[in-house]
Amino acid sequence: MPLFTDNVLYKTRQHILILVSKCLRLIIPIIITVVFLGWILFPEWSIVSQCLWIVVLSLIVGIYEHFLWSKSYLLITNEKLVKKVRNGIFSKFHMAIHYENIRDVAFSKNNVFHYLTDTGSLFARSSAAAVGDFEAYWTPKIEKVYKLVNYLHNLDPKIRKDLDHIDGVTWSMTAGRDIVWGQPQETLDGAAQKEIQTLLSIQWIKEVVVLSDSDRRHIFEHEEDRNHGVYESLRKQVLLAATHDSTFREPDEAIVMKAGKKVIFPTVKFHEIQRPSVVSSSPGQEVHEYLVPKFQNLWEYDATLIIWFDI
Repeated sequence: MPLFTDNVLYKTRQHILILVSKCLRLIIPIIITVVFLGWILFPEWSIVSQCLWIVVLSLIVGIYEHFLWSKSYLLITNEKLVKKVRNGIFSKFHMAIHYENIRDVAFSKNNVFHYLTDTGSLFARSSAAAVGDFEAYWTPKIEKVYKLVNYLHNLDPKIRKDLDHIDGVTWSMTAGRDIVWGQPQETLDGAAQKEIQTLLSIQWIKEVVVLSDSDRRHIFEHEEDRNHGVYESLRKQVLLAATHDSTFREPDEAIVMKAGKKVIFPTVKFHEIQRPSVVSSSPGQEVHEYLVPKFQNLWEYDATLIIWFDI
């Protein structure tokens, strides 16, 4: 009986620079050690002998690290995400999370090397418990991977089960929404203005503004990595920022969660807006200060809130 029956849609390893960096961290000490032994303890060694030792030991290190790197990868199947990590010849780690157990998906790029190499970290938060969260670091083409995982997560399970090739997924992702003939299609601006009025009718909401693409970029570059909720907002079609005073109601869900030793800030439902995909999150201090000038009536103890949804 086969142990793995999923259809693999996408497979990737950590960026090749990770392999190079791991090799260099071992090869450089080898070079220093061989040169030290040749000059101090074994002066009879010739330069050729030293170079030969360096080449042989470097090859051993390179082959070993390449073995570990080649046996560690991320699989995106039609049923789940799978991470396989080879830590040593006799040590490995496997982890999987099924799409139905994923609460939300996020990615982060938080240093210059991520942007230069188009890599980043993929996060899939478990709906069951924080200890089940899935993380894949230094993933190449991170935004493509994120869009694929997010699409599969939201896809009807019956349709997803029949997928056997990424070409079908790519076509579906770019095909857009079906048009319902005879009914007017809601625009992003119309949806935003409608929900702004809904928010302003709530007692504790004071002001609401629509955030632009430049606002999204600024938030992406300056929000705290642990604020998963805000990062999740950046992929939604409509992004609103609101201010509220101290009469703000209790949140619909927990606003702080612990993932192992890490503390993260998740997405939170927002029941006042009647849309299937609506969620909210509180920005970090730096993003809060960026949003402050967008409001005309923000008092010292008022807070900001980001609310987002798809139409």
